Amino acid sequence: MASVLPGVVPWCLVLVAAGGAMPDTIPEGPGLTVRDGRLYRNGRVYRGIGVNYCDLFQELIHNPDDQRTLEGLRFLGSKGIPFVRFWCCGFWPSDWDLYFEDREEWFRRLDLVVSTAEEAGVGLIPTLFWRAHTYPDVVDEYMQDWGDPDSKTRGFMRTYVEEVVTRYKSSPAIWGWEFANELNLSCDLPNGMEFLGQRIPALKVDLAKDERNLMTHEIAEAVYVAFAEEVRRYDAHRFITTGNSSPRGCAYHIGRKLEPVWGQDTREQAFEAFGWFAPDPTDVVSVHSYGDLPDKMTYAEGKGMEQNLATLKEFARKLNKPLFLGEFAGLAPDKTELAPRFREYQTAYLDTILKEGVDLAAYWVFDYTRDREGLGLVRRDNEWAWVVDQIAEYNERIARELAQERQ
Repeated sequence: MASVLPGVVPWCLVLVAAGGAMPDTIPEGPGLTVRDGRLYRNGRVYRGIGVNYCDLFQELIHNPDDQRTLEGLRFLGSKGIPFVRFWCCGFWPSDWDLYFEDREEWFRRLDLVVSTAEEAGVGLIPTLFWRAHTYPDVVDEYMQDWGDPDSKTRGFMRTYVEEVVTRYKSSPAIWGWEFANELNLSCDLPNGMEFLGQRIPALKVDLAKDERNLMTHEIAEAVYVAFAEEVRRYDAHRFITTGNSSPRGCAYHIGRKLEPVWGQDTREQAFEAFGWFAPDPTDVVSVHSYGDLPDKMTYAEGKGMEQNLATLKEFARKLNKPLFLGEFAGLAPDKTELAPRFREYQTAYLDTILKEGVDLAAYWVFDYTRDREGLGLVRRDNEWAWVVDQIAEYNERIARELAQERQ
């Protein structure tokens, strides 16, 4: 398929495919699509592991001549990393200044990301509204206005969805569409007012300590549906997901205002709350998981729901939807021993991803801002660079597994 952008070479990504002879009803097309609870690429079952490259576009918003993130994308392509998840937006309200002042220039810079991904053979999973609190600030409304179809916040969402999806829906680099990042963790909090009142004039942040800035699962569910319906107006093919983290172990309790407020959900309650944050027509369930070794995670009374990947995969299967582990990293129980044992924990996490047949997973994080450092923050040439090669190796293992399934 030819590139959507002029002067860009055709897509040449090596695909992982499986599933034997596929029915004619499963369409081929760019990106990933969902049928019968599984992800498909070019008509065949697909599973893969990528990385979060969250500020891939953010860097270009502030400096169009800075090639660091584009070079990083080319590096990932050369290493065989199949896709990246990134914020396809500004993070803070001030990051949207360019969009409002010169929309043509905004999209020229975003074009650079898409065309570079096409050249590098790296798929893109863009998150269109990463920090959900940003948009009511941008239009001088409140978080609860996400739930009002006639609000300016919703209007902004509709406009940006149309602009982005129609511009890039023909690009083979786009694999799917994501709404925001971890909005579910802001929902139904009994102490939610404690997190309001933030004012950062330089970033145009004014999160007023007002009950109208409290988020509920009902509002979140409504906006997930609205986002997905809007995307489907322009792209009938690619998957749509929420960008949520794993639900809190007390999500049902706080959502239904049960006592004790922070009480541990039963397995049945946990599954019901899981469904709140994965409504149709979103068709891929998003979770984020960090913590103990996956095989040591338990669903334990009184300890909070430490969902292991088996439980998350089971819940997604009950909804008949693929599971996207949108953020993961191996973490040790004892943070003091984390650095020397990071490879051990990371390997254990990847082994569990393969064992449970997680459909998509994205490591957190690659090359995140030029001035940050930290355990597991992977750069091309730092002490954690081996993570990229390890992920490529596990993608090869997935390819072999899927090839065996076809036989």
